[in-house]
Amino acid sequence: MPYFPDNHMRLSRRVPALCALALSACSHDGTSSGAKHPTTLVFTQPSDADNLVPALSTSEIAAQVDAMLFEKLAEINDSMNVIGDAGARPSLADSWTWAPDSLSIAFHLDPKAHWSDGVPVRAPDVLYSFRVNKSKVVGSSLIPLLADVDSVTARDSVTPVIWFRARSLEQFYNAATQVRVLPAHLMASTADSALQSTPYGRNPVGSGPYKFVRWVSGSTIELVADSTFHRGRPKIDRLIWSITTNADAAMLRLLSGEANFLDKLRKQDVDQVAKHPELKIVGYPSMLAYYVLFNERGRKGVGQHPIFADREVRRALSMAVDRRGAVTTVYDAKTPLLLGPYTSNLASFDPNMIQLPYSPDSAIKLLESRGWVLGKDGVRHKGGASLEFPMLVPGSSSQRQQMAVMLQDMFKRVGARMTIEHVDFPTQQARKTAHDYDAAFDGMSLDPTPSGIRQEWSSTAAKAEGQSNTGHYMNPAFDATIDSAVATMDSKAAIALYHRAYAIIANDAPGIWLYEAPALAGMSVIVHPAAMRGDMWWVNLAQWTISDDATKSGTVAVAAGAH
Repeated sequence: MPYFPDNHMRLSRRVPALCALALSACSHDGTSSGAKHPTTLVFTQPSDADNLVPALSTSEIAAQVDAMLFEKLAEINDSMNVIGDAGARPSLADSWTWAPDSLSIAFHLDPKAHWSDGVPVRAPDVLYSFRVNKSKVVGSSLIPLLADVDSVTARDSVTPVIWFRARSLEQFYNAATQVRVLPAHLMASTADSALQSTPYGRNPVGSGPYKFVRWVSGSTIELVADSTFHRGRPKIDRLIWSITTNADAAMLRLLSGEANFLDKLRKQDVDQVAKHPELKIVGYPSMLAYYVLFNERGRKGVGQHPIFADREVRRALSMAVDRRGAVTTVYDAKTPLLLGPYTSNLASFDPNMIQLPYSPDSAIKLLESRGWVLGKDGVRHKGGASLEFPMLVPGSSSQRQQMAVMLQDMFKRVGARMTIEHVDFPTQQARKTAHDYDAAFDGMSLDPTPSGIRQEWSSTAAKAEGQSNTGHYMNPAFDATIDSAVATMDSKAAIALYHRAYAIIANDAPGIWLYEAPALAGMSVIVHPAAMRGDMWWVNLAQWTISDDATKSGTVAVAAGAH
């Protein structure tokens, strides 16, 4: 399936028919967006959220919901320029002022901003949110990105000031556009160690364009437009995430009209959607990367892993995999191969990065050189240990399930026995965090900045509580090179340093880099998305619209559990 970098590239011809639209006669806040009938947009998703506290959540559906409930101080615009503040637009802050030495930025909060319980958003909320996201006890994935934030103070009730240890090209981006601000008046009394289990995570109060209504586990998450939102009321009245157990079920909900948006179409879905004149296919930029992640620590985080702590074994298993063949079979020959923990639309991308070759013979020689001897059972053994391991594969992803079977056969050819362990997404995330796994068919949605690599692959991320570097990859040379790239104020020098870091991690093979996911969404023809950004297609949801004549279709589709 081709990768389409242009927003809203349509693969099916435009058709005049209207699709079944999820509508509701009621509005939870008793207001209307101005249309004749309240409008509802129903997303169908093959997995549930894990937590709705932004500092804690790791699932993509939680990120989508959180973006509508919580705000950052500023937001990058659709160009995704992360250098300085030229590519930023106001969000919770309506303006900001740099200090002459660029070591602090004072943000002026929009005085009209308020939490959905009516309490104004003020500087103490910002101070609390930064403290929580830097807390090693909380273990936020933002810890590496906030390393250069020295402190946050309050000049007055609406002016938080962020102080930096050093200047960098991305200091504004990392500080102002990463942290979603939380309500201190509701959360500050909860100990950091108890945040994961706080009831607030299932009943959040935010300051964003939508208000929380309900979360029925495994079924529905529902939000309603906040008519008093300080930046203007969103254009769609209600958002519903209709949760299923797998991708097939999600697709059926789109085709049946129970939902009107599915963000990731598979290869086999495209033809089905094209047969429905009430639906359209929209391509958008992707920053999704998929790979096999090796756990270099022992189970439960004790000691070193008996197989994957050895760099040469990881390299051998990487060379055993025909990445191009596997990706072409599951997608097509045009789907980009992943060259490392970064995608081709990052400014630091190096198309000439040398990759470990596909060479089963070289893989076998390397394994033998490390003492792994082939037994009569077809599996290699060393000192009483066997070269066999289970790999976590999310049951919601048919593509990963299909490719996992192919990887299983490729590993077998070099004497490694891999078994497939199907799990749901929350279970996979929990087991990775607990180091209760050997390998995982993993994926990540990247930030539009090369420095974001620190979140998943730095030693700091590996050592943090609730580690985001769950493979526990650590290389001081990699860390130092990334730190130098982040610290320099010379953009050309930064790119060269990132390329050097990419070469280091490619040689270390902490994972098997597989593919960049194509980004195709299926949706009702009367749904009109605003710009869909590559890192977060949902960031502009408040500006999405539904055709005013949608209610004339005569068909009402409501997601399971909606009312």
